[in-house]
Amino acid sequence: MAEPLRTVVFLDGQNFKKNLQQYKFETDPQLRPYRLEERHFLWNEFFQGLAGWFEQRTGIGHRLLRVYWYNAETITPFSIYRSEVNRILQQYAPQFPELSASVIVGLAKKWHGIERERFDKIRTVFEEIQRSTEFLEFRFVGQYAVNPFVVYRLERRPDGSLFYQGTRIGERGVDVGIATDMIAKMPYYDVAVLVSGDYDFIPVVRHLKDSLRQVYQFSISKGIPPKITYLSPWLKGIVDAFGFYDEVELLTKYLNRRSGIPLAILQEIDAHVRSLQTTP
Repeated sequence: MAEPLRTVVFLDGQNFKKNLQQYKFETDPQLRPYRLEERHFLWNEFFQGLAGWFEQRTGIGHRLLRVYWYNAETITPFSIYRSEVNRILQQYAPQFPELSASVIVGLAKKWHGIERERFDKIRTVFEEIQRSTEFLEFRFVGQYAVNPFVVYRLERRPDGSLFYQGTRIGERGVDVGIATDMIAKMPYYDVAVLVSGDYDFIPVVRHLKDSLRQVYQFSISKGIPPKITYLSPWLKGIVDAFGFYDEVELLTKYLNRRSGIPLAILQEIDAHVRSLQTTP
């Protein structure tokens, strides 16, 4: 009997988070939709099921060695750039007469503080996932880039105060860290499973295949076959195998119903699953 293939999963955390948040549910149109996040899933079962998915597809055993889950290590530090402050003042002062350089700096600093708090808070979620999931290691590389002085939104609230948002640029250097690990660890695995749809991984996928390593891609989806939309399909054509959980499988097998999801949202999820299962 053939030895199972040594399998390592490389998960692009920011890309995956965006995919997870496409699952959103609402019970009241007046309220913001409830979005599913990392804390809402049974990751031990998720990753073991992932390995099992490819076993069924290929007919070959797969032994999960490790899951590496990558996220940014730092967030852009807060710095004041007077030229950008002046640019904001020139653009928005006619609409908001109370604006001044000090007011703009205060708004930008407050927004950056909220972003930093959100960035730091997710680490506690990862720590909990780490404790409850086998073969998993979180790796922190690169930077989550934000610019408090590039205005994404500036508007007046009903109470007269100003609502301000800077710009979230996204992660920098994380893809390089993932690609570096995929190559550096290549002697120790037979199969790399990439959980990401980023085009930037095309060169490393081709390099691994040229080195006679198998490369799979895994995605989650909206809908169920035959009406299905993959949330990360963009490497599908160059990998050796492509796998996915459809929406019913994800929400019935791998959703952690004890993760603080409100009861009304759980009921909405159940109703949504039933509608998918009964739609022709």
